[in-house]
Amino acid sequence: MSKLIITIAVVLMNSSIFGQTAKEIAKSCIPSVVSLVLEDGFRQPISIGSGFIVETGCIATNLHVIAGAKYGYVLENGSSTKHRIDGYFVTDEANDLAILSVPTIKGKSLFLSTEKNEIGDIIYAIGSPKGLSGTISEGIVSGIRNIETVNLIQITAPISPGSSGGPVINNFGHVIGVAVGTIANGQNLNFAIPSTLLKSILDRKGIEINALNVTKIEKTSISEEGDLDIKEGLSVRNIKFQTGIWSASGIDEHHKILLSFSFKNDLPYTVSDISVLIIVYDKQGIPLDYREEIYLKSSRYSDSDTGIKPFLARTVNVKDNTRYRAYRLENNYEKIEIRILDFKISDTQ
Repeated sequence: MSKLIITIAVVLMNSSIFGQTAKEIAKSCIPSVVSLVLEDGFRQPISIGSGFIVETGCIATNLHVIAGAKYGYVLENGSSTKHRIDGYFVTDEANDLAILSVPTIKGKSLFLSTEKNEIGDIIYAIGSPKGLSGTISEGIVSGIRNIETVNLIQITAPISPGSSGGPVINNFGHVIGVAVGTIANGQNLNFAIPSTLLKSILDRKGIEINALNVTKIEKTSISEEGDLDIKEGLSVRNIKFQTGIWSASGIDEHHKILLSFSFKNDLPYTVSDISVLIIVYDKQGIPLDYREEIYLKSSRYSDSDTGIKPFLARTVNVKDNTRYRAYRLENNYEKIEIRILDFKISDTQ
């Protein structure tokens, strides 16, 4: 009997020393991590990010995720139910933190650790990189830094656009930081804001709710490239031209005409109504002409094929009025730029 008691004690002691497995962390913490979609005054998406429950009805995230937004909603992992963001309780611009009011969120709150972080500690980052909710990645604490007067935890767990605001968790399931970004052009240089700073603003949270009218803040060197611009998930590829043709419109062998290009959708959402600006430059980089067009318009009378489904590509033909106006390019043609201005998304995953 005594031998059995000793064995059980050893098992419990080992569990307390080594913490939880990645599988246990995922099971206990992912349900408390949410995806955020922020919208402009026309209710069009302008930003995606992550957050997590710190109290009933309260979501912690980065301030830069909500900056510039007028409306927004939260999606729990695996659910299409939209939980409206009523506003924010408190923000901390110096440390890029915010506590949001989402009254309909009722999940388990994550515990904020106040323990000192040590280099080499195992950690897990949970969030929605590229909108892929419930993503967990493992790493270690690789440094304790002070960048631009901000205290940060350097981690090796990957952070991508959409991860901002998600929790960084130790192997006991406690939050040690809030994922904030990565150094541009760096390799595996990712950072989190210490949870002690989040706890300090949570402790001074009142009951007053402020509307989502935070002015856009400037990115720092640790901000995620493209994180404030949901258009980052859509790109233009395979631009094709035709040369040396003639028609009644006066095109001859010296003209080069834009025929088609492809959109690549790297978001887990169907996209449509893609607004592009097509600009023609000469060899000195001076714009010769431009035109704005909208492709793949959605319609309640058409099927879903009008858009581009998640992680797929689609080729579109340039419209005739565009072909024969700005893009009959003479010998001084140097390059053409197709710039994505806006698009609509569906949050159905």
